[in-house]
Amino acid sequence: MRALIRLTISGILLTAIGGFAQTSAPDVNTIANRMQTATADRNHDLAYTVTREYMLTPQNSAQGSKVVAEVNTVASGKKDYTIKQGGGQAESIVRKVLDHETDSAASRASGEITAANYEFQLLGSEQIDGHSCYVLKLTPRKESKDVLRGRAWVDSESYLIRQISGSLAKPPSWWVKDVQLTLHYRDMEGVWLQDSGRAIAQVRIVGTHTLSSRALDVRTGSELASKAKVAPHKATRRMDPSMMGTGVFRHN
Repeated sequence: MRALIRLTISGILLTAIGGFAQTSAPDVNTIANRMQTATADRNHDLAYTVTREYMLTPQNSAQGSKVVAEVNTVASGKKDYTIKQGGGQAESIVRKVLDHETDSAASRASGEITAANYEFQLLGSEQIDGHSCYVLKLTPRKESKDVLRGRAWVDSESYLIRQISGSLAKPPSWWVKDVQLTLHYRDMEGVWLQDSGRAIAQVRIVGTHTLSSRALDVRTGSELASKAKVAPHKATRRMDPSMMGTGVFRHN
């Protein structure tokens, strides 16, 4: 009887150990490769329009300035945007953000979350919006205005990025000393998009400014491709969804 009990206990332990081995996290290179594949395949050949609200709030101000913009993307990956509401400094900054988002393929390549631009380290796992995510430390391979020092939360099932947080590796201009950025992503009408973002910039002379954004509406469908009026000089390569919004507070 004792021998049977020992065998039973041993079987339970082996089963538990085997189950743990099957559910343990893959190595960081595997996570990074799957993330890159998932990001590249998502939103491909989709036409959609996103309406976003931006709020620019200066330091020690209880009220910010609002800008509403409509961003069109056609199946080929071309983008353009229209400012629906805004004005003043807030609109000027939002236009720079959106210009960066719809910029050339070279800008995309320099900032996408890949092993070419980052060294990755697996820090553990955390929950984002009820989904288990691998937490990756992001260390830029070079100093650039388009990369972050921070972390990425990668969904453990889809391998899509649910959140990015950190600081720009290089200030976007002399006027801006530091930018702390948090971008959040989720599925909206079948499109994986940045649904909210927050950038806190330390601006010389005028102090801290916060730019927050949120997606108000997403429309999808092939009919949008014929309605989108894309400027001919805009890039034709798809923008990596993980880099939408990283042009915050860019001053030329």
